[in-house]
Amino acid sequence: MRLAPLLTRLPEGSVSNLSLADPEADVYTLGFLTPQGTTIREDVLYFGDATLLERATIPESPNLVLYGSGQPEIGALPPASNIVELSPESEPFSCYNALQACFLEDQEQAAIIRRMLAAHFSNAGLQYLIEEAAMALGNPLVVVDTTYRYIAHHLADLEGVDSTLARVMDEEIRNETVLDNAVSYIQEQHIDSKIAEMGGLLIRHNDILDCNTMTGAVMVRGVCIAHVMMMEHARKFTDLDRECFFRLLSFVAQEMQKNEVWGPTSGEMGSFFLANLLSDHQPSEAVTRRRLRSLNFHPKAVFHVVCLHAPGEGLRQDQVELLAGQLRPMLHHSLYTRYHQNLVILTSRDNASDLEHDAFRLLGEVATLNGLSVGVSNAFDRMIETRVAYDQARSAVRMGDTASHIRCKNRLYRYCDYAYLHLLEQEGRHTNLLRYCHPALSRLAAHDEQHGGELMETLFCYLQVSGITKRAAELLNLHKNTLLYRMNRIKEVLGMDLTSGEDQFVLQLSFRVLMYLGLFTPRIAVNREKLNS
Repeated sequence: MRLAPLLTRLPEGSVSNLSLADPEADVYTLGFLTPQGTTIREDVLYFGDATLLERATIPESPNLVLYGSGQPEIGALPPASNIVELSPESEPFSCYNALQACFLEDQEQAAIIRRMLAAHFSNAGLQYLIEEAAMALGNPLVVVDTTYRYIAHHLADLEGVDSTLARVMDEEIRNETVLDNAVSYIQEQHIDSKIAEMGGLLIRHNDILDCNTMTGAVMVRGVCIAHVMMMEHARKFTDLDRECFFRLLSFVAQEMQKNEVWGPTSGEMGSFFLANLLSDHQPSEAVTRRRLRSLNFHPKAVFHVVCLHAPGEGLRQDQVELLAGQLRPMLHHSLYTRYHQNLVILTSRDNASDLEHDAFRLLGEVATLNGLSVGVSNAFDRMIETRVAYDQARSAVRMGDTASHIRCKNRLYRYCDYAYLHLLEQEGRHTNLLRYCHPALSRLAAHDEQHGGELMETLFCYLQVSGITKRAAELLNLHKNTLLYRMNRIKEVLGMDLTSGEDQFVLQLSFRVLMYLGLFTPRIAVNREKLNS
């Protein structure tokens, strides 16, 4: 603690003479001059009767508060001394208590900051940091993003309390957002601008909560991304709270930057909103609408989620920004963010087909250029379904990259084309998928094994081209008559004429099950581009 501000805490009129060679000197505790003799340290403020200096070992820069009738000659002490002489009318005991209170307060502040620092470095998340800070500061704490959504809180002291504060906070936490009347109050009272004017911290009475509040802005690279508010409930605010609260704001900013959304170049609240929406398995429609209004984002009627995935360790934040630049023409009426090392885009269009018309070519080009895989969800019309759609887009990437027989050349995969594989994956977790295979196909596989034939390969290719013999012969590099001979033999073994749509469907399903289980791998990879050519 610096000496000069510490001495201002002495009672008024208690100092008769002040001689400070270095007012900025740091002292860490109080000490006493003793009759036995004291070895004086330069980082301690010593308190005692002046006559006791005769037995003390004095360094070059002592810090002394002296009283009593035997005042020393100031000139006899080292020139670099810091000396406070108390007046004869002062009460030394009261002066000592005033100084000691400062050190106790400083120790309390250090203990609170140490507790918050330990929570921050624990990597246990923002919620844990706020819980520790609230318990250390002794009052409820909340963190709200700039769209008025609660992202962390600790309100344990309000449980079972009958007060306006407790009732309002209970309703808001249940809704996960600041209520409309409170948002209106914040806007009408210009709270955000007042916080900025006050240097990032505002202490005032909150009429909605009916209590004093301390509110500060969480800043990242000059952009406000959230607010922290402490409510005066269990104890009155003090100067100590102010100092510790400023430190808490810094810790919250650093904690939020651990979220990959707030990387080195990102700072858009739309990205933060989308990342939270992707992480929320049960979002509230009312809260989502309210946050959209706060963002001033007005999407179109139909949504898709697009997921761009890089193999290995995924995408860094700077790579996400570069890719977003390449995709800029398709990002109108869209939000994007980095989520689980992927670039995830929530895009909106007037109708479901518009995305294909506007963006598929560009997505394919960007995927090919950068060695990425792209998954596109089914269309949906409620933003709260974003998490489900992300799972679809991510599944499309996973299935598309593993289903080699239908892999697209530009690695652009629509979930609708791979949904059956997702279905098999889900069903295969608790049942034997072979029960869904038609027994006729098992007979054909056995015939191939017994005779060394290729009837399975021939049938698969035939079904892939919808029974067009000319195209099947070309893909298999066979003469048309050879293909016809094989098809007649296949029909005999199967006991089917293959003209029935139902027969073709059950055989296609059976092939998909066998391929999913790794029991059949087509020799010829028939991708969509080749089939459509």
